[in-house]
Amino acid sequence: MEEEIKKTPDEILLEDILNELDITFEDKKIKKKISDHMEQGRELLEKLKGGPIDFKKEKTARRLLFSFCRYGRSNATEQFEHDFAMQLTQFSLQSAIEGMKEGGGADESEV
Repeated sequence: MEEEIKKTPDEILLEDILNELDITFEDKKIKKKISDHMEQGRELLEKLKGGPIDFKKEKTARRLLFSFCRYGRSNATEQFEHDFAMQLTQFSLQSAIEGMKEGGGADESEV
């Protein structure tokens, strides 16, 4: 009986993205390319949020990341921010509001 290999959250996320993109075959070059796009998209979204994102829990961030990877697969990442400007702005604003609710807002003594 084979041991089940534990996967990291990033490996699981990459598998989910590949599935969403209908990449059901094993191709190391495509997997590497999508993994690179996943990291670029994560960096963009975490910059907008101002911190790390749990892509399993945060569905809006997950949808945006999947879309970024779809654009990346089509070699069109530069078009992503233009096409998703409204959603990215909403995500950024919602993240800021949530941060303030959780006590992450500026203290009056800091203003």
